[in-house]
Amino acid sequence: MHSRKQYLLAAAFSLLSSNQPAQAHDIDCAIILCLAGGFPSSAVCTAAKAEMIRCVTPIPVQPPIGTCTYARDPGSSNRVSEVVSLDTSGIDYAWLEEMRILWFRARSYEPPNEPRQWDWSVRSCDRQNENCKEILKVLGSHEPWPASFVDPDGRMRPLPSRSSYTGPSNRAVMLTYRDFFWNEGRTEWQRY
Repeated sequence: MHSRKQYLLAAAFSLLSSNQPAQAHDIDCAIILCLAGGFPSSAVCTAAKAEMIRCVTPIPVQPPIGTCTYARDPGSSNRVSEVVSLDTSGIDYAWLEEMRILWFRARSYEPPNEPRQWDWSVRSCDRQNENCKEILKVLGSHEPWPASFVDPDGRMRPLPSRSSYTGPSNRAVMLTYRDFFWNEGRTEWQRY
């Protein structure tokens, strides 16, 4: 298993660190390759992770990973390279289906003649930002949201830090994902 990881990361970085300028690489391919390795520390993977977050930070919301296209060399100098799309529907890419987009919303308000109250919720969507379901909803609490919650799969998840959310209405997005070896990862909550 260890050699498979080394092979995957070596292949990813040889593709991403070729002599072509970074802008020439398909960003969706970079996202997939960096995601497979758990976003290792590099300029390319930092840019890929930032792009993945930018895609889901409104507006308009896009899926965090688009179609990875690349030029396939036909092996002859007489022919033009063919542009093809990476097929991620096979079992080797099943880990991509584990990606979830978590949407956080909170608001505070003061009803007439009552103390301040808070509402907050978390919605979970698949990697296409579809098939969404509310996994946490609290209405009329006399306390702001906690630091974390337990998701439907029994995992402890952080909630956005209250100290950076001072307005009456707050929104944030976070991505959770698995790498090629099914290790779990996540982004930080991003305000929008």
